Amino acid sequence: MHNYQNILVAVDFSTHSEQALSRAKQLADIYSADLQVLHVTEMPTYPVLEDIAITGLPGIWSDEVADKLQQATLKRLVSMAEKEGIPSSACEIVVGVAKQDIVKHAEQMKADLIVVGRRGVSMIQRLIGSTADSILHTASCDVLAVNLGDNE
Repeated sequence: MHNYQNILVAVDFSTHSEQALSRAKQLADIYSADLQVLHVTEMPTYPVLEDIAITGLPGIWSDEVADKLQQATLKRLVSMAEKEGIPSSACEIVVGVAKQDIVKHAEQMKADLIVVGRRGVSMIQRLIGSTADSILHTASCDVLAVNLGDNE
């Protein structure tokens, strides 16, 4: 049996990710592993005519809106982690694309296990492929996709 030493759990605040966080904490305790909790914020954008005309890319929300969103997200993440007995120092948020940045973060921290919820908060993901599916296919370490057991 593999002895996990570095576990990354990625959460999106869905019920599945709450279960994934709980499972990751159990595994970290069993293996005496380091546990890091990650949330990837996919910053909403809106098109700004000038940005599209100049760069061909849509604009991003103002820095003030982005900062407030990040602060609220970190507060929510820390609260979720502390309910499981995980210290705030183990929590991190990054801005990016979850499918890519979870795997990249796992590589940077040399994670030997990524724990994610089987389903997240986005219904559209069911049509185009879930974040969990993408991580399963691209991660170089083991991946545990936690199911609620409700046969969704």
